[in-house]
Amino acid sequence: MIRGLYTAATAMNVQMTRMDLVSNDLANVNTTGYKKDFAVISSFEEELLYRMKDIENNKPNNKTIGYISPGARVEDIYTQFTQASFMETGDLNNFAIEGEGFFQVQTPNGLRYTRDGNFSINEVGSLVTKEGYAVMGENGPIELGQEFFSSNTDMVVDRTGNIRVGLENIDKLVVVNFEEPQALLKQGDNLYISEEEGIPVNSRIHQGYLEVSNVNAVEAMVDMITISRAYEMSQKMIQVHDQLLGKAVTEIGKA
Repeated sequence: MIRGLYTAATAMNVQMTRMDLVSNDLANVNTTGYKKDFAVISSFEEELLYRMKDIENNKPNNKTIGYISPGARVEDIYTQFTQASFMETGDLNNFAIEGEGFFQVQTPNGLRYTRDGNFSINEVGSLVTKEGYAVMGENGPIELGQEFFSSNTDMVVDRTGNIRVGLENIDKLVVVNFEEPQALLKQGDNLYISEEEGIPVNSRIHQGYLEVSNVNAVEAMVDMITISRAYEMSQKMIQVHDQLLGKAVTEIGKA
């Protein structure tokens, strides 16, 4: 009976983690380049039960009872990197990646990676993210120079990522991917961190577009309802076990 309490409690913990993930997805439904998360659920290792020092017909009875599962747990968090649709902005500082890969940006803590191509040009002519992190090209941080503002010339980026201002080739956007994208860890500012070095890929770049979040708000709301019901079911199981324990103690006490 006590084991049933623990099993129901582990189920509640799993549903709480799932609810946190879905809530975070809904909060980022309008975040450019955001990728939704799933909880990978597994059961704890099954345990073999057998009788110990049980006597039957004056003989030891240590027969096997069978296997029992102690409950469920969240084994891992899986990020779905499927590509979402593009939104046309008309802003020449916005970029979307068609296919696999991530933009590479330089932060005070090292290189980070993102699918969010909502960039801008700062006061010194550097291409940066919304947070001011430098966007990396093949020659390092992409620098257009302060003279860019007085040139009255637009920055043009072709589908392969080559950056041109007027007739001058400036640099090329770096787009990298990883052998195991699930090893990427999310951190703030819509960035990912990786312990391994990215591998350059030839994905197509679309200037003047942004990739929207791949979260489906309707599906997320349905998931929240399903999770809530599963949580309530486990909660009721704990209440039932508590009532049975109380009754057992009361009946034993009367005896």
